[in-house]
Amino acid sequence: MENLLEKDNLIRPPRVGEIMAGKIIGRGRSSIFVDLGIFGTGIIYGKEFYDSKDALKNLKIGDQIVAKIIDLENEDGYIELSLSGASKELSWEILKQKKENGEIITVKILAANKGGLLTEVSGIQAFLPVSQLSPEHYPRIEGADATKILKELQKFINKEMEVKIFDLDPKENKLILSENAK
Repeated sequence: MENLLEKDNLIRPPRVGEIMAGKIIGRGRSSIFVDLGIFGTGIIYGKEFYDSKDALKNLKIGDQIVAKIIDLENEDGYIELSLSGASKELSWEILKQKKENGEIITVKILAANKGGLLTEVSGIQAFLPVSQLSPEHYPRIEGADATKILKELQKFINKEMEVKIFDLDPKENKLILSENAK
């Protein structure tokens, strides 16, 4: 039956893990109700509400949102949704497209360790290994003293750099950047 529905391009039922768009139709003290059209009403509540509280506080009834389905029917008959799950998944998709297009991204360096620089891209932590730094930024330290290398790398904190995505793996939560690949 499911193949028949998909083959004839008919509407198929939603699945856990899918991302859906809907319109906010109500607010509770710690919940948001979302109209999912023919699929019914979704709800963001509990841990999902608190995890996304900052993003939800400015939304009004009638606003469109995109959320990930985490349960098809809870005890009250609502489809349980996650705003944070959807945004993270969408971020990975955007990053994947940027990698495929060879797009240059400007990032702000947030921290450094002996192995490289740490930053964030679209809300996802990223790593720029020393080996992927451009020749002008590569720390040339006599004797490869790790403490001195770290001190050199710390000079980049709060600075912006242009990079490309070198490698990504959403399942491993791994995002590796390269300044060399530009």
